[in-house]
Amino acid sequence: MSYNPIKVLHIFGGMNRGGAETLIMNVYRNIDREKFHFDFAVSTMKKCDYDDEILSLMGSIYHLSEKGGRDVRIYYNNLNQLLRSNKYDVIHSHIYYFSGVTLLIGRINKVPIRIAHSHNTSDGKLNSWKRILYRWIMRKSILYNATHLVGCSKEACEALYGPNCWNDVRTQVVANGIDLSVFEKVYNDKNSLREEIDLPKDVPLIIHVGRFSKQKNHVFLIEVFSEFLKECSNAHLVLVGDGPLKDEIVHLAVEKGIESNIHFLGVRSDIPEILSAGDIFLFPSLYEGIPLVLVEAQAACLPCLVPEAINKKEVDMGLGLIYSLSLKDDISLWVKQLKRLLLIRRPSKDEAHKKIREHGYSTDSAVQKLSCIYANTMRAK
Repeated sequence: MSYNPIKVLHIFGGMNRGGAETLIMNVYRNIDREKFHFDFAVSTMKKCDYDDEILSLMGSIYHLSEKGGRDVRIYYNNLNQLLRSNKYDVIHSHIYYFSGVTLLIGRINKVPIRIAHSHNTSDGKLNSWKRILYRWIMRKSILYNATHLVGCSKEACEALYGPNCWNDVRTQVVANGIDLSVFEKVYNDKNSLREEIDLPKDVPLIIHVGRFSKQKNHVFLIEVFSEFLKECSNAHLVLVGDGPLKDEIVHLAVEKGIESNIHFLGVRSDIPEILSAGDIFLFPSLYEGIPLVLVEAQAACLPCLVPEAINKKEVDMGLGLIYSLSLKDDISLWVKQLKRLLLIRRPSKDEAHKKIREHGYSTDSAVQKLSCIYANTMRAK
């Protein structure tokens, strides 16, 4: 008896280096690819960071929008045609409220397993009556058409599926697992990154990894760092990522006269090495689900300063590395906490990785949980 591989279609905006995309790529690298085949449907025509790797792993990438447009009819028709021509066992949608559309199309095409996956606690949009109506319609569609309601945290589940989602047996948390084997190979070498950006070995180095978007709150981050420089003039800030607001943040740094202390590294594939070289991870997002990069920062034994909007109970691995303040607190409090974090004891890598595994945030745990969901469609040939 032999088995056809279970065919899974992942729905994303694009396969760039975001938290959700990185999670699924970690799963893709580690899942049994003789049993599971991944394809990706995206709503951009641009080449994305993970495209080449997806193709090297024998996955296909389908572009659902023509010339990057946002015409829902074109998107609907293209996805409908894709599902008709390729018989998928699973449609796994990662696009928040718009999953109401993708899962409806999946149901129409009789895809057996239809997964909505919430990676955030907000869509980041203003509460206009149109937006409120849109959310209501899409949530109804998700709840009607999904066979599984998955979230990276309890708060992420409640945000998308409603506060009563735990009464629904379809709801479950799949934690954002990271590939700890990558971090185990990285030595806590603080010199290589400093050499790359031409810094002395002993300067305090603050790290931030995130897309340049409103959600990541870079303006506040620059304000905090600007004040921190008044207390610690030799400190430097590394910003990893790209996005629509990058030019605005570069301009703000120049305007404040601190551009020589800020380093814009763009999109990088060596995040473990960068995190391991830092002294503090500063992450003042307006909202998040369970940010994968915070788990990665703890895997690198890096102290993290985050806003209270992030659920500390779910993201804290019990290593004494997560500290939080309110975004409404005076910036001076953020500066004082940064100074304290330069002095705290950091755990060993072995201790950190053991705790992360115990909390279920390893890739192995995510692979196991998602494999169980996908395998409901196993069919003998």
